[in-house]
Amino acid sequence: MSDNPVRVRFAPSPTGYLHIGGARTALFNYLFARKHRGVFVLRIEDTDRERSTPQAVQAILDGMRYLGLNWDEGPGVGGDHGPYFQSERLPSYTRLVDQLLSAGKAYRCFCSKERLDGLREGQKAAKERIHYDRRCLAIPPADAAARAATAEPAVVRLRIPEGRTVVPDIIRGEVVFENAELDDFIIRRADGTCVYNFAVVGDDAGMRITHVVRGEDHLSNTPKQILIFQSLGLPVPLYAHIPLILGPGRDKLSKRHGAVSVTEYERAGYLPEAMINFLARMGWSYDDKQEIFSLDELVEKFSLDGISKSGAVYDIKKLNHLGAHYIRRRPLDEIAALAVPRLIEAGLLTAEQSAAGRENLIRMISLEKDRIEHLSQIVEKLRFYFEEPRDLDPQAQKALAKREGIVDVVARYRAAIEKSFPTEPKPLEEAARRFAEAEKLPLGDLAQPLRAILTGRSATPPLFEVMAILGRETCLQRLAKAREIIAAASQPSTR
Repeated sequence: MSDNPVRVRFAPSPTGYLHIGGARTALFNYLFARKHRGVFVLRIEDTDRERSTPQAVQAILDGMRYLGLNWDEGPGVGGDHGPYFQSERLPSYTRLVDQLLSAGKAYRCFCSKERLDGLREGQKAAKERIHYDRRCLAIPPADAAARAATAEPAVVRLRIPEGRTVVPDIIRGEVVFENAELDDFIIRRADGTCVYNFAVVGDDAGMRITHVVRGEDHLSNTPKQILIFQSLGLPVPLYAHIPLILGPGRDKLSKRHGAVSVTEYERAGYLPEAMINFLARMGWSYDDKQEIFSLDELVEKFSLDGISKSGAVYDIKKLNHLGAHYIRRRPLDEIAALAVPRLIEAGLLTAEQSAAGRENLIRMISLEKDRIEHLSQIVEKLRFYFEEPRDLDPQAQKALAKREGIVDVVARYRAAIEKSFPTEPKPLEEAARRFAEAEKLPLGDLAQPLRAILTGRSATPPLFEVMAILGRETCLQRLAKAREIIAAASQPSTR
C-alpha cells in the first residue's frame, strides 16, 4: 500500500449505458476509497466523439446515483484536479508528448499507410513477428521537428526500451510482459489527438491516482501505460484487475443474462441496497458465511485481497433473493411510497386516490410484501385489489370446475354477507366457518372458490384479510358474477 492518501477513479466511456460490470467496478473503487478514507473520482472518458453522447453521460450519472455511489470529485462536484471530462483535458496531453519528444523517449514517424501495410505483409510472408521496424527513429529530432513544422503528417511513437515490464497486480500477483512484444506503439495520431493509453496516463497522473482498480480486460493495456509513466518520470499507480462477470454457463455475459443498463434494474424496482449487495458478492467474499451486507458493512470489511482470481458467475436467483430480503426490511410506508408511482402508471389508481387510500394500500402491501422480490412485481400482486380479475389462473379454474353445485353455495354465501359483512378478517373467517358448517362443507371447499372468484388466483394472502381490504361492495359485486365465472371455468381449456 502506498503511503500517499488513496485516490481511485472510475472512468467509464459514455458510448453506452452503465452496465452491471462497470457498476461493480465503480462499487469496488468506492468501497476501497471509503475503507481507506481516500478520494473516489468519477472521470468521463469521452474522447470518442462519434460514439459518446450526452444521454449516455446522464445514464452513467443516474446509475451511480441510484446505487448511492457518490463521488468526491467529478462531474457536478468539481475538485482540484479537473477537468473531469477527458475531452476537456487535451492540452495537457500535448505538453506531455512534447516532454517525451524533448527527452528522446518518443519520436515522430512519417511512414505512410502504404509503407506500413507493405511492411506488415512482408513480415507475414516471412513469418516474422509483426512490428514497426523503427525506420523513423533514425531521423535526427531537429529534422523531424522541421518536417512536422511544414505540416507533413506524422504520428508520435513511444520508444520502447529493451527488457520486460512487470505489472505487480494486487489480485493476480506479478504479470510479466516482454517489451519486444509491445512494439513502438503510437501515442499521438497524425491529427494531433492522443490514443487511449496515453490519455489515461495523463489523466491518472494529473488526478494523482494511487490505485487503478478495473476489469481484467484492461490488463493488456497496463504494460503500455506503465512504460508511459516511466518514460515521463511519473509515479506508477498500483493496479488491481478484477475478473469479468460471466454468464450462467461461464460464457460471456449477454443481455439475456443480465448485461443491461443499471437503470433497467432501477426501472424493474430492485432496491439499491439489494443491487449493491449483489454486485459486491460477485467475485468478492469476506468469509464463507456472511452473504448479507449493508453498504456500511461493506466499507468496513472490503479488501482487494477478498477478490477472486476467477470470473464471477451472474445469478439472477441470488439477486431476487437479495431483492426479497431488502423489500422485507423496508418499512411498509416506504414501500407504499415507492409503489404509488407504479400503480398510477398502470392506471390502477390516481394520485388523489393514493392519498385518500394510503392506509388501505399499506395493508395490501403488508400482505404481499413477503412475496415481492422487486417493486415492478407490486402492480401485478396488487392488481386484483383495484380491478376485477380478467382471467383465472389455471389452478383457480380447477378450483371452480371440480366443485359440483358450487354456484348455488356461492350464491347463498353472497346473500349471507349481504346481510352482515364484518369489517375485520377474524369475524369474516368465523362467519364463513359457520356458513360452511351449515352447508356441511369443509371451510377449504368454500374458501378456494371464493378466492378464485374474488381474485382470479389460486394462491393469495389469507382470504379473509383480502376480503376485509376489498370491502363489502366489491366482494358483493364480484360474487354476483360467480355463475358466469364458474361456467367459463368449466369449459374445456383453450390454452
